[in-house]
Amino acid sequence: MTTPTPPRPGGAAVPRSRVAIDAVAAAVGLPIPEACRPGVEANLELLASHVRRMRGEDGE
Repeated sequence: MTTPTPPRPGGAAVPRSRVAIDAVAAAVGLPIPEACRPGVEANLELLASHVRRMRGEDGE
């Protein structure tokens, strides 16, 4: 059993551009149907906002 490595501050960014989303999806073999793309993009934007908040980058 391996011990998970805790994430580093400033670690990997959440993909948010169409190109970045497509690249990550292709890398893991996950097709994104066009009908689902708006929801995927909205969810990744929400996830990115949570990441910024957890890193203290949200200005609060």
